[in-house]
Parts: sequence; C-alpha cells; structure tokens
Amino acid sequence: MTPFLRRATADDLPAITVTDGRAFGFHHSDADVEDFRPLFDPHRFVLACDPADGAIVGLGGSFPFDLTLPGGATTAVEGVTWVAVSATHRRRGILRSMMADLHRGYVDDGVAVSLLTASEGAIYGRFGYGPAVSERLITIERRRAQFRPGTPDPGGVRYADTDTARKLAPDIHRRWCAVTPGALSRSEQWWDNALLDREHRRWGGSALFHLVHADGYASYRTDDDTCHLRDFFAATDDAHVALWRVVLGLDLVSTITARDVPLDDPLPFLLTDPRQVRTTGLPDGVWARILDVPAALGARTYGAEVDIVLTVEDGFLSRGGRFRLRGGPEGATCERSDVAADAEIEIRALGSLLLGGHRAHTLARAGLLTPLGPGVLARLDAAFRAEREPRFGTHF
Repeated sequence: MTPFLRRATADDLPAITVTDGRAFGFHHSDADVEDFRPLFDPHRFVLACDPADGAIVGLGGSFPFDLTLPGGATTAVEGVTWVAVSATHRRRGILRSMMADLHRGYVDDGVAVSLLTASEGAIYGRFGYGPAVSERLITIERRRAQFRPGTPDPGGVRYADTDTARKLAPDIHRRWCAVTPGALSRSEQWWDNALLDREHRRWGGSALFHLVHADGYASYRTDDDTCHLRDFFAATDDAHVALWRVVLGLDLVSTITARDVPLDDPLPFLLTDPRQVRTTGLPDGVWARILDVPAALGARTYGAEVDIVLTVEDGFLSRGGRFRLRGGPEGATCERSDVAADAEIEIRALGSLLLGGHRAHTLARAGLLTPLGPGVLARLDAAFRAEREPRFGTHF
C-alpha cells in the first residue's frame, strides 16, 4: 500500500526522532528530543505514514534562515533537513513525493531559494540542487605555525563563560553574516541549542571554551593535545588576526583542526610557512535550489556588468524558462524574456553559480551549462564571482 503524506504535529516529535535515528544509525535520547523541541516547527515537516498502522516511514522538514547573497542583501530561505525514508519502505517514491510536497509549499510561500546539506551526493541533483558552497577542512601543527614578522597583534580577545558568549556572540555573528556571502542567520532558539554543549555530544572532548573580541567570536574544545575549532566568526580583519593569535598560542596543544574555512581565508599568508595550514578535505557543504529565478538572481549584485539571457531547465518543479539578467556591482534585475538565449543551464547548475562558489567554465565542461555564443562563459564567470568566497557557517 502506498504511504500517505501529512504534516507533522507537536506530538509527533518522539516518533520522528525514532525514524530519523533508524535512517542515520543512532538513537536520540529523551534529552535530545526535548533539546530539539524549541527548533521544531511541525508545520515545516512532512511525514510519510504507512496506511496499515499510521507508522512514520519517511520524513523531511526545514529550518528558516536568512541567506546573505553577494553584495550583502539577504533573502529568506528554507534549509531542508531531517530527510529520511525507512529501510523497510524504499523504492516506493516516498522521497520524491515528500520533496515535491515540501517544495510546492516553499513556492506557494514565495521562497526564492532552498538549501540543504547532503548526506549522500547522488540524491539531490534530480530535485534541482547543486553544490554551492564547499566546506574546507584544515589541520595546523601549532608549534610550527608562526606569524610573519610585522604581522599586527590587535589584541582585544578574552575568554567568556557560556552565559556571556550567549549575550555577545549573536550580534557578532549578525555582523559577520553581513559581510559574508553564503552566511546563514541563527535564531535565538538556534543559539540556545548550539550552546547547550551536552556531555554526550562532546565525543570525549572537553566542554566548549569561548573566545570573544569586539568584532569576533570563536569556540573550541580540546581532546588530548588537539584543539577542535567549532565556531569562528570574524566581522573584521583585526578580529580575524586577533582570534587566530590566541588559538595558535594555546599551551599544551599540538594540533588544531577547523572546518568550514573559506578557500580565500588569509591565514596562510599571515604565517612564515603557509603550508602549515593544511587542507585535509574539501567536501561539498551547502547545496542550493533556486525556486524563483528572477527573485534569486535579481537580489544579488554582480562583479561585472552583465546583460545575458538564460534558458533554465527545471524538470522537477517546472520553474524554468527564459530569463534576462541585467546587473552589475550596484544591483540587478531579472525577468522573463522572449529574446534569444545566450546560454542554456540546468537549474541545479544555476544553484551552484548563485553564491559565486563555482565557475561557469567548470559547469560547462560537465555538460550542465551550454553557451550559445562566443565569450558567454567568460561573461558569466566575471559577473557571478563574489567579493569573497562563500561560507555558510551553520550546519543544519
């Protein structure tokens, strides 16, 4: 029998966590369930239920965020999360039906972009998602990471307890978001949850340590002689240097690890030996799905003046068509057009371009973008390049 879909209720949360845990191979404790409840908006979760007994056999939901676009404007987005189908009910179209239900709702609500972080890379391209922001993992051998002579030491960093961090970090994070394409906002409930720091979620490490600067915030935990940076947000260059000076000066620490470090982070160039910032992984981070092409493309700025017509192909939601994009560093407009197209592009490839994290030339070589005239790829690359490499900063 075909499972039926319905929206969740507050009472469904315990059963939802059981289905999610089975899909991802762990058990949520009762404390986990209650910790998550303030973040849980039942209306944002769709459930697939077995008609025989009503058991939840599939689920998917989302969190609301504001996404910073190149140029500093923000747009409301839905961060798709907790997507799971029970192993007992695979190959029945449950995932596709849930994704269709969720995304039709986003379109009806006027959302221009949805995002997700993918547990498996082969799943979400067919729903129109493309990798948009890479997540760089780094490791530093602390004792060999020395600042160049003459590198400024702005100072101003101090330790804070959790209550103080809770008061100061959200405003710092908002200012960091304002200058960082790809950045995701955090609600008050999100900050409450992020700073709970339950012991069973430390995986054997210490409790979190918090560092604050007038324009920066970092948190880390230690595990033996390793420092694991958890959050690192610097709204100014001085805050960036000041925080790293403290982290690289930690006693009894030999190794520092961090994730979600942008490719254009200046830290290697601040050191006498740039190789001490070793990239240990570069997985895809956030994937983007454009739901409203004119709204999404018209909300950001562009690195060069552009006037180009794109034929966008969208086989999942039929949100494609032909669009004329005109813009530059001061802003942009995008509208439907009957003018001959300069390029054809799949909706997932347009998601990869949106934040400036990938190049049109690369997508064309992969067969996801077809230029229909000379110089089109160069024009797209010059236009879509952001002022900084995108970084999302919040895992969901």
